[in-house]
Amino acid sequence: MTQRLQMLFTPIKVGGLELKNRIIMPPMIERLATDGVPNDAVKDFYAARARGGLALIVLTPGIVDISMASPIQLGIYDDSFIPGFRQFTDLIHSCGARMGIQLMHLGRQGGEIQGYRPVAPSPIPLTPRDEVPHELTTGEVDGLVEEFAAAARRARDAGFDMVELHGCHGYLLSSFLSPLTNQRHDRYGGNVANRARFVVEIVKLIKERAGRDFPVSVRMNGSDYMPGGTTADMARQTAALLVEAGADMIGVSGGAYGSYPVIVPPYDQPRGCNVPLAAAIKEAVKVPVSVAGRLDDPLIADGVLVSGKADLIAVARGLLADPELPNKAARGDFAGVRRCIACNVCIDGDPTPVSPITCTVNPEAGREREMAITPAAQRRKVMVLGAGLAGLEAARVAAVRGHQVTVYEEKAEPGGQWLLASKPPHKEDHLLLLRYLLGQLDRLGVEIKCGMKVTAAAVARARPDVVLVATGARPLVPPIPGVDSPGVLTAWDVLGGVEVGKRVLVAGGGLTGMETAEFLAEKGREVVVVEMLPRVGADMGGTVRWHLMNRTKGLNIKTFVSTRIVEIRPGGVVVVSRNGAVETWEAFDTIVLACGVKPRDELSGELVGAGLDVHVIGDAARARRGLEAIRSGAEMGRRL
Repeated sequence: MTQRLQMLFTPIKVGGLELKNRIIMPPMIERLATDGVPNDAVKDFYAARARGGLALIVLTPGIVDISMASPIQLGIYDDSFIPGFRQFTDLIHSCGARMGIQLMHLGRQGGEIQGYRPVAPSPIPLTPRDEVPHELTTGEVDGLVEEFAAAARRARDAGFDMVELHGCHGYLLSSFLSPLTNQRHDRYGGNVANRARFVVEIVKLIKERAGRDFPVSVRMNGSDYMPGGTTADMARQTAALLVEAGADMIGVSGGAYGSYPVIVPPYDQPRGCNVPLAAAIKEAVKVPVSVAGRLDDPLIADGVLVSGKADLIAVARGLLADPELPNKAARGDFAGVRRCIACNVCIDGDPTPVSPITCTVNPEAGREREMAITPAAQRRKVMVLGAGLAGLEAARVAAVRGHQVTVYEEKAEPGGQWLLASKPPHKEDHLLLLRYLLGQLDRLGVEIKCGMKVTAAAVARARPDVVLVATGARPLVPPIPGVDSPGVLTAWDVLGGVEVGKRVLVAGGGLTGMETAEFLAEKGREVVVVEMLPRVGADMGGTVRWHLMNRTKGLNIKTFVSTRIVEIRPGGVVVVSRNGAVETWEAFDTIVLACGVKPRDELSGELVGAGLDVHVIGDAARARRGLEAIRSGAEMGRRL
């Protein structure tokens, strides 16, 4: 163990359960299950993280009531699930980790499940557009207490080491704890003790049915981050009541749907954002307290433990990004950790159809068996043209497999578009991915030759066995009259450091356009954004968009949607507004184009004509997100 870490790799007990270190993986919906059971993809996903050195996995929520049955969420509402879970827990134990399962009821937040009837402590819908939930009767609450206890008994019989109650983020138990959603006047509503009664009764009955020595954790909000919701002081009182009832651990999170910050904090939130909430609860209880919220940096996590503000560190996205994080941290290989950049691609996946979990920095996530790296049958000389994400990842994987790899980059430094992606406010951690890739290539002895624009003839003279064209993309310049006028720039120009005037119009309100607008507004510019679609940020993930829109509320940015630019004139534009009117807008110093990108591939045709084995990857093949670029490189590296 490295001397720089004082507590992260010390053991701790949760009830009678001894954990080998202080790193746990809290539940995350990986969307890999089929028909509610742990299939091979689920097992591979968690086994990789168990082998990576963590102490405890708390499995993604187990549904306690058949009415919420969903193919992608694991069920534990019937004894028929026990044999499959027993095989799963045996596997995780053999990989060196302990395993728990979180028990949950969706409450009023399961409207997306066909046939599900939302229920809640009070008839308050999630949003004005959602169905008004059924207000549970006291008898129905009693029945749910029984269901939770029965699920815990099944978990014990299936070999789980503990259970955790999902008491946060606005789901059923959380909605009982919060005065914002619990407006009952019976014994389950009113003061803190009454609102906690439902969860307290569940804890007590689990201890009765599953045994006093079977650990129970409750994950709860340290704050709802919403006016009228659970406050830190309420959370302290609730935690004390739960521990008095028999809870062996309290897990601390924060937020509910509609709160700011959101439940899963993206890159604009500080590391350890929930630590103050955990510290407040720890002062009120004598059992271990775990905390989640951007704590994948081992040194920061260790500092939280040393400070006494928490006892365990819950890492979800960080272990998605690098299953080997604990093992690497234990041996002091901090630079070798593939760090999470909190882009939230993992949780902002497409809901229809449901997409399995993925990760920008780790193309293997959710595809562990398919993406296993095996030695190459024959060593080949690989030439990679372009040092963006696709090229660097392809080079890394090819080198790991044993190929001789050289990377050529025409710019003065590697990184491609990813360097620009890190420029908008709060996105500096995006460079962690680039540092990881460059560090790995250095360890593997891969040479990166920058400032070299190679020609097809030069490639042919080098006589590589295979050429990967990863030359990226270029900004898309729409055919608008006047687009080549002075004062018209691209978002790439601006993010790259080209100066703009005081009043700026940004053409395009997608991710790049809105981030560029924020970048400029924070520098004191007056910004107007024009977007053809009915809303800005349509290409952003939900949590990222939510945060960006909240950040920009206080900035000097005006947005116009359903508006099309038809001409650019000196100092202004002609637009067709949402009502069809043609208007001339003037007094702009700079026009910034953020209209997308298009592939840049000027070599593959000649190289194929020269008889070379050529593959086009990343944006050079099809301009998309960083997620697809790095995945393209990862897949190609495995095929060579």
